[in-house]
Amino acid sequence: MTEVARTRGGSSEVERGGIAEVAALGNELTGLFNRLGITQSQYAYRVHLDKSAVSRYLSGRRLAPQEFVDRLVREVEEHVGAPLQPDAREAIRSRRLEALRACNPAEYELETLRGELARSRRDAERVNRNIEALHVLLEHKQSEVRAVADDLTRLRLDWGAERTALARSQEELRSEIARLREDLADAERLRLEAERRGEELRGTVLRLEEELSRRRPAGGTGELPLDDFKRQIVAMTEAEDFPEVARELTEAAASRPLEEVVELLRWLAEDEAGPVPAETFAVDAVRLRPLEDVLALVPEMTRRPGHFSMTEAWTSAVAARVTVRNAALVHQRLRASGSGSFHVSDLVLAKALERVRSDTDAVALVAAALIEGSSLEELDQVRTVLGGWRESDPFGLRVSAGLVEHGRPDLADAVLTTSAGRPLDERHEDLELGRKIRELDSARIDVLLDLAAGLENVMATTAFAARLSHADETALLDRLLTVVEARGRLDLLELGMSVKLRRAVLDWRRSRRQ
Repeated sequence: MTEVARTRGGSSEVERGGIAEVAALGNELTGLFNRLGITQSQYAYRVHLDKSAVSRYLSGRRLAPQEFVDRLVREVEEHVGAPLQPDAREAIRSRRLEALRACNPAEYELETLRGELARSRRDAERVNRNIEALHVLLEHKQSEVRAVADDLTRLRLDWGAERTALARSQEELRSEIARLREDLADAERLRLEAERRGEELRGTVLRLEEELSRRRPAGGTGELPLDDFKRQIVAMTEAEDFPEVARELTEAAASRPLEEVVELLRWLAEDEAGPVPAETFAVDAVRLRPLEDVLALVPEMTRRPGHFSMTEAWTSAVAARVTVRNAALVHQRLRASGSGSFHVSDLVLAKALERVRSDTDAVALVAAALIEGSSLEELDQVRTVLGGWRESDPFGLRVSAGLVEHGRPDLADAVLTTSAGRPLDERHEDLELGRKIRELDSARIDVLLDLAAGLENVMATTAFAARLSHADETALLDRLLTVVEARGRLDLLELGMSVKLRRAVLDWRRSRRQ
């Protein structure tokens, strides 16, 4: 990372802003700000900005947005009780345009076009006022011609000097009216030209705004070019300004174009001792960017599956954004991005399930995420989470029954197989099993026992029955064995797994023969 810093400019240059034009604007704004006679902290509080943002704008480390510049000008004008001189305003405007051109040529072009559009509108307004004035003057002259004509009519029999003077006056007025009509026609042409130019500029501005809005998320336009930004980060790291480094990288993760975020992620990952761990930057990007951007970043994240801390960090951050509404989109997009020995979609969905508050929420989330045809082989983590579930419901009973009701008996089978396959525990969990089942309504108990009786893994069915026998849940065990027998699977049970279960099955058979 230090090699990058040596490629262009030194640390002091970066600290002054990294780009001469941005630093020059910062100096201009600092001179303006000093006229207020207050601290940067006071000003930040006044204008509802973070102190660090004000500091970056005034020091030239970040290009100040136009809104900041306009607000500062207004504050100074109110403080001194007079408007800024035109040359001072023009100096600030020119400095910002120069800095914008150096930082972001596309935004500079847009800003320039907006300026041209504003001038075009002012020109159109001026032409309209001129046309109105010409109409008024033309009407006045035409009134004078009519008055002279009336006078000539009254004097038509008089061949004296007065008639000659009136005739001459009438001719002059007609000539002046002709000139006014020509001026009016020219003004109309100018108005049409101004309107046409204004429409062209408006169309160009709209197209460029749309293009730039697609290119980057909502945010300021004052970011330094990426290489200069890296150099600035290196310089601040060397100066041990770590809080500012963290703030800058968090803002970059949120607002820079997606391709630049990818480049920064690679850059940080290349240097393990860098200013901010790559996983921290990745988590910020996942937390702060639109979901579509997050999913587009996944291929870059999965390029380093061996980096446990990176995988753990970004998958947890993605899981925090999973909801019932977006679960299907996230899961399917992650399935397409999986790599290596694990499935990213399985890991993220499992983490999301660990965050929900109840088995009902878990069922809703997993049912929303898994479309028809989802492979259970890709859901090891999900099965483990649902099967283990919470201490208050250790065997995922409600989850399994709920998945059957949501049309996913295949996943319910896998979940119950996972939970039933856990080691027997006569001291606690197995003794709780009967109570947990009896908390369900009768219809759900039937669903659960039917599911347990038909588990694809007979060992899992045997384990489930053994748990009931260990808990002395005779009534529930009798109902389960009745369903198992009806399915023709009673002789398939591995009774050697549990002496207590073997005795219970023998007792049940004797009772059936009586």
